[in-house]
Amino acid sequence: MKTLTRYVAKEVFAATMLTLIALLMLLLFYDFLQELSALRQLNAAQFFVLIAATIPGYAYELLPIAALIGTLFALAQLAGNSEYAVMRTSGVSVLQIAGIVLSVGLVIATLVFTIGEYVVPRAEQLAQRVRAFTGSRPFVARAFQSGYWFKDGNTFINIASVLPDGSLRSVRVFEYADSLNISRSVTAERASFVAGQQWSLDRAVETRFSGGKVSVTESPKLDWKTVLTPNMLSVLQIAPERLSLDGLWEYIGHLQANNQDSRRFEVALWGKFFYPLATCVLMLLALPFAQIQQRSGGVGARIFIGILLGLVFIIFNRLFSYLALLYDWPAFIGAIMPGAIFLTAAAIMMWRIERR
Repeated sequence: MKTLTRYVAKEVFAATMLTLIALLMLLLFYDFLQELSALRQLNAAQFFVLIAATIPGYAYELLPIAALIGTLFALAQLAGNSEYAVMRTSGVSVLQIAGIVLSVGLVIATLVFTIGEYVVPRAEQLAQRVRAFTGSRPFVARAFQSGYWFKDGNTFINIASVLPDGSLRSVRVFEYADSLNISRSVTAERASFVAGQQWSLDRAVETRFSGGKVSVTESPKLDWKTVLTPNMLSVLQIAPERLSLDGLWEYIGHLQANNQDSRRFEVALWGKFFYPLATCVLMLLALPFAQIQQRSGGVGARIFIGILLGLVFIIFNRLFSYLALLYDWPAFIGAIMPGAIFLTAAAIMMWRIERR
């Protein structure tokens, strides 16, 4: 049984990786064509870094689908060579084969979680830094532990974070009269966009330095004009699904502390747990199709079925996320429902096969 387990696991894993590479190449080629216009503002190295930074995000999204298609392909190959029939007639049950597939699925699920938790957030930040150079405005942006820093002439701006509604949290502005002497500083808890290049600062503290004197003014509201606009700052925002668990937890806590809607981030948080497990569910769903006789379709037909099921899963995943937000469902319901539906379908199909 160990030899059979290693053989089937190797075939399924290899087919999954080959499918993932094929899907990644397809999407990267499409991205390459879309990003060609950015070559006017980026050099070749920055351009290819931008393309490379999208690979982890695509791999995170595509791995469950690649696992489904790869499992279908591997099992179709085994069925086409009569190896699957030999396994079944030798006394190997569907549940035993499902256990082999599930063991591979757990490995791939761990890979999905690792990429989504540790690689994707950093890759997204790298892509943001590169995109910051594509704007037409002459400002420079960098990300540090203290937040994002911008330089516009003799003005330095520090923003702790950009919130989902486009507002800014913890803003600090430093204006210099020359290269050595600071003329004005402003700190504010929050900034909201008004229009054009105009922002409104909440709970602002303005400090002016003039003639050796320092004056401090506190204001509940203060107008602030800057070259920064929401469009420029949009490159700093990461989709909730691409954030790490720590980042999601921090955002949810901040939004709840400020009486803001955090449901989108809560759904994304639960999705970080359940999405990798969906890999196992999709691979188990592929198992019943191994029972289809070779004359009933062949490899091409089963790959088509895999692509179709993958698209349905993506649609369900997004649909239930939107439904959870629209109807105010508990966040974990929107994250777990697609996997639960597919797991139920896989269990029913395997039960019917085992009864035959």
